Amino acid sequence: MSSTGPERPRKPFFERFTEPFADIAREKIGQAEDRVREAIQAEIDAVSASVRARAVQVRPSAIGFGAAALLTFFGLALFVTAAVVGLAHVVELWLAALLVGAALIIVAGGLAAWARSRLPKGPAMSVTRAHEVSHPAEEQVHPWSD
Repeated sequence: MSSTGPERPRKPFFERFTEPFADIAREKIGQAEDRVREAIQAEIDAVSASVRARAVQVRPSAIGFGAAALLTFFGLALFVTAAVVGLAHVVELWLAALLVGAALIIVAGGLAAWARSRLPKGPAMSVTRAHEVSHPAEEQVHPWSD
């Protein structure tokens, strides 16, 4: 009588032979995934830092241009108001506002027409077509495709 203890199930030969290679392959694939993930994150961080640095540099100019645009808007609104009030001495107030409003719309339409005539001819955007892959396997019909 021999008491060798409970017998372990034996793995087939092929499985015993390929298991170390599968483990190594899993490990290498995991390492490659980690490297790719780290490289992509590093690129995202670099671009983010660059954009933040540029935004910090441009911030004072953006604030200045925004304030200038707002003050210009209010200045033009006051000019329009002054034109209505000045014209109101000659005609009724509602008619003065109507005439100044019509004149502004006519000037805006003229500016829009002039700007449209200055647009470059051709398509609005340059659209470049992505490189179409012509791989023989893509020409095969797959059972799940429509």
